[in-house]
Amino acid sequence: MYIEDIAQVYEEEELNFATDEEEQRIRFKMNTKVSQDVAFNARIVNETTALFTTILPMNIPEAKRDAVALYLNRANWGLLLGNFEMDPNDGELCYRVAGCFEENEPLADEIVRRMTYVGFNMFDKYVPGVFAIVYGNKGPVEAYEEIEAAEREAQAE
Repeated sequence: MYIEDIAQVYEEEELNFATDEEEQRIRFKMNTKVSQDVAFNARIVNETTALFTTILPMNIPEAKRDAVALYLNRANWGLLLGNFEMDPNDGELCYRVAGCFEENEPLADEIVRRMTYVGFNMFDKYVPGVFAIVYGNKGPVEAYEEIEAAEREAQAE
């Protein structure tokens, strides 16, 4: 798998991206339902691993990091593909997905798409809870329960 294989999928998706072949990395930004300019990186880590990372364009304030970490722990529970991470030092929040593949064999295009967009979808679902903690002074349990209740309500419709 080479970064060119991922770039080909992104060209088909008509994404505006930048490729750094030396670092085997692709970068682009996308607006989501909950945030503008969400950053994304796809990177070939080694001969059998690619890492897809979606990054919130703001850092979590230090005073809110513990509460957000507890919230993210609840959000991560049961996720099937990827997970949220927050740097405890600077508050950077991201969603990471690792893709494993056979040496010299590309990931299927649909898998690249899924690993790319899952982070944006998870941001749309769970970042409102982060914002409720940071800006609405909600606790992590209350914020999580509100997100899950909204999800159940949306599925019932």
